[in-house]
Amino acid sequence: MRKTLFLLSTLKVLLIASGSLLPVAIARAQTPAPELPAALRPPAVESPVVHPDRTITFSFKAPAAKQVELSGQFLKNNQPMEKNEAGIWSLTVGPVAPDLYPYNFVVDGVGVADPLNQALFPNERFKPSLVDVPGVQPAIHAELNVPHGSVSHHFYESKTLRRSRPPMIYTPPGYQSGKDAYPVFYLVSGTTDTAETWFRAGRVNFILDNLISQKKAVPMIVVMPYGNMMMGAPMPSSPEVAEMYKVFNDELVNDIMPYVEGSHRVLAERGTRAIAGFSRGGGQSLFAGFMNPDKFAWVGSYSAYLTPEVCGKHFPALTADAAATNDRLKLLWLGVGREDFLYKPAVEFEAYLKEKNIRHTWLETGGGHTWMNARHYLAETLQLFFK
Repeated sequence: MRKTLFLLSTLKVLLIASGSLLPVAIARAQTPAPELPAALRPPAVESPVVHPDRTITFSFKAPAAKQVELSGQFLKNNQPMEKNEAGIWSLTVGPVAPDLYPYNFVVDGVGVADPLNQALFPNERFKPSLVDVPGVQPAIHAELNVPHGSVSHHFYESKTLRRSRPPMIYTPPGYQSGKDAYPVFYLVSGTTDTAETWFRAGRVNFILDNLISQKKAVPMIVVMPYGNMMMGAPMPSSPEVAEMYKVFNDELVNDIMPYVEGSHRVLAERGTRAIAGFSRGGGQSLFAGFMNPDKFAWVGSYSAYLTPEVCGKHFPALTADAAATNDRLKLLWLGVGREDFLYKPAVEFEAYLKEKNIRHTWLETGGGHTWMNARHYLAETLQLFFK
């Protein structure tokens, strides 16, 4: 009997060692727990829900929270949400005008992104969520059934800042399979934004895909550099801001442009280079465009400006010979919203250019310092560049 038990034990050890019993053990370990009856499952929560009438329902599960509010750029003020017996806070707002908006929840005084929404607004600090409200006609930033370009992450070594830097680059439909070279547009985002913001929140790829398919824009490569020069955030009216702009200019000319021109099929000439940006990126773009008239013929500013002092000190030739400036610049484009906190100095900058006889295109819109306006201005200028 003892011999039989010994033989059985030995056989079991050998089977385990050989793996013959492993499938049984794994199968037992992976057997899923029985599914709960529907009546016992926690209620499904979806947020945001955009309804056909353009009202939007937002929901957030926080049973222990004392107060939850909704904050969004489609609202004038934060709106309180109501909690149900399951601890889910909800609110329906609208109808909301068609556009792409950032929003977030404020939970007991703390800003929180919507955990049920994968669409996030890239930012160095707080990252709100995004909600897209469609209209009767597709928005210019909508993902339509047209040929699409590609957006890719890149890294280059910045000698200027002594670190690796992460631009994003859009290439138009047909670039990957073709051999043609393209004009290049350097598109700079604003303070606290990242290199991804023009892609995620600006939707530059879909805007350009749509405009190219409609024959309204020239196919181009778009470079989205990271505009943070690691020098803080000086006010655009301060003398210190020009020092930050100079560092951006140095990195652009000595690091970013050589990387792009060495890695992509770009037309590396003054007439085939454009630069524009939003907020801080607009100031950086104006500075770099004016500083390098031999490199950029197309310059845009979205909700930004330069002071006469900066212009006079760093590029006096800009206004000293207006005729030469107008001959070199194929387009100088400026846009700002009337509710923008930078509206007054932007208007003063436009008046300065007019006084100095510098030819430019000026657009005033409604709205404030928002990415809704930034996308509007982007779409306007994309239809003008390189024509």
